[in-house]
Amino acid sequence: MRSLRKVLLFFILGGLGLGSHGVWADDTDTFTPQEFSLHFQATLLPDYHGSFPAQYSGPFSLKNTPELNASFTTTLFAGWNPWAGGFLYADPEVSTGSGFSGVDGLADLPNGEISKVGSPDPTPNLARIYVQQVFGFGGDTENIDDDQNQVAAKQDISRLTLTLGKFSLNDFFDNNAYAHDARTQFINLGLVDNLAWDYAADTHGYTWGAMAEFNQKDWAFRFCGAMMSTVANGPLYDANLSQARADNAELEWRYSLDSHPGRVRLLAYINHARMGSYADALASGVAPPVITQSAAYREKVGFGLNFEQELAANLGGFLRLGWNDGQTESFELTAVDETASLGAVLKNPFAGRPDDQVGLGFIISGLSSVHEAYLAAGGTDFLLGDGALDYGPERVAELYYLFKVNQPLALTLDLQGVNNPAYNQARGPVGIVSGRIHVEL
Repeated sequence: MRSLRKVLLFFILGGLGLGSHGVWADDTDTFTPQEFSLHFQATLLPDYHGSFPAQYSGPFSLKNTPELNASFTTTLFAGWNPWAGGFLYADPEVSTGSGFSGVDGLADLPNGEISKVGSPDPTPNLARIYVQQVFGFGGDTENIDDDQNQVAAKQDISRLTLTLGKFSLNDFFDNNAYAHDARTQFINLGLVDNLAWDYAADTHGYTWGAMAEFNQKDWAFRFCGAMMSTVANGPLYDANLSQARADNAELEWRYSLDSHPGRVRLLAYINHARMGSYADALASGVAPPVITQSAAYREKVGFGLNFEQELAANLGGFLRLGWNDGQTESFELTAVDETASLGAVLKNPFAGRPDDQVGLGFIISGLSSVHEAYLAAGGTDFLLGDGALDYGPERVAELYYLFKVNQPLALTLDLQGVNNPAYNQARGPVGIVSGRIHVEL
């Protein structure tokens, strides 16, 4: 009963907005581990594109007439440390809205907050529910600060962390200090994730999996096996784990240049799923080719490089490179077989605005030759298909300014320019204007 009263008191105080750094956070210089963590976020993101030139349009083209959309998400992040080294996390979430043209017609999705659409109506979802067990191996320790899905704790630097449950793979992989959060950084998904990494995700962006991470002072290695969808961008998971799963591995190296920290992450993955083959679809003689008619259990292999470097006290840069074999259908995330992105983020851009930031980023993405031929023949992926194709790499530039009003509230103005939308030189360019209202406690 005593523990139950403690839990109830925690949620009551959290609901009143007390302790934005955790209910029992210590405001002194002394670090205090906690038993609970509770955080909240809400993000409203309207975006608009005007008319743009298009020689033709197909079934999954971006509309070349003006569109004004908005997305909204709200999430509660609850964490509990009930036993030594053990953590439980649960994140109920509500999302609503839709991307441009039903999230069709662009490979580098311009709204990373709602790149996966379960329903345009308000939809409650238990986004994450997982358990972690940390095994420390002694030696030096470090403080793990209270944060979303992170209970404040003191842990051995040399440790093994096991995670089991429902989560998003990009919670743990392909992280980047300057480009990994569509709620507080760049909005285009190509500057949030490595889009050649077709990571396992349902229509809300989550999956069930098991992960192990071995951490040392200067490096870490993590591996995760996760469930794949039954069909491309599908809401259901394929339980045939012997033939349907996502295997992901990442090696991270941490270093410092003239006291400026940097990190390099090397990612490799193999997706096993019931996917169509672009070559088989083209060879079928069906016009236009239909990728799903060639569905069979196959593999997709890919790699990624992720680099971040602090350049000065308030300035950081980043680079991502990604590639996959491009032989099987775009299945979970978007239609990108190779990509490169880079950019920089400046904090405290003006005197007296220490929490503001401005970011500038660029993306170039492309297709494998057989994927290009499939779309040129009139084929469609689950989000691309102009009926024909005058191929050119899709190029995106994004500039944003985040204005921190106060501790919980931030406002953002974001501009994007897209050349060759959906890899088609016969359409575009497209200009996109977005706003963002983000509250975080």
